[in-house]
Amino acid sequence: MKIEITAGGIYGANGEIAIGTVMDVKEEPTGWAGRFRVVAGGGKGKEAVTNPKSAEATLKAEHHGGGKFNITEGEAVHLKGLSKADADAFNAMSPEDKRAYVEASKQD
Repeated sequence: MKIEITAGGIYGANGEIAIGTVMDVKEEPTGWAGRFRVVAGGGKGKEAVTNPKSAEATLKAEHHGGGKFNITEGEAVHLKGLSKADADAFNAMSPEDKRAYVEASKQD
């Protein structure tokens, strides 16, 4: 089956596997929940199956309380303390721009 990496933090022999990488695997990986999606051959007789957890593991700004927002990806919190205006602008970005924004903010 073929899977596509949809989130960071997955490492292979040559370092971190880039988001968007499509690779052939013999069986659906365990322990990568929300970090990949099946794009071809779903195994167990299924075709083009999407990992249900990957849909909920997208970057988004969510209200945290006190007028502040956090950028989350599934259960992971990447950034904290955004204003409503910043959160709205973040949620309007493309997935690629969201990922770049989070990576740039973590380096600051």
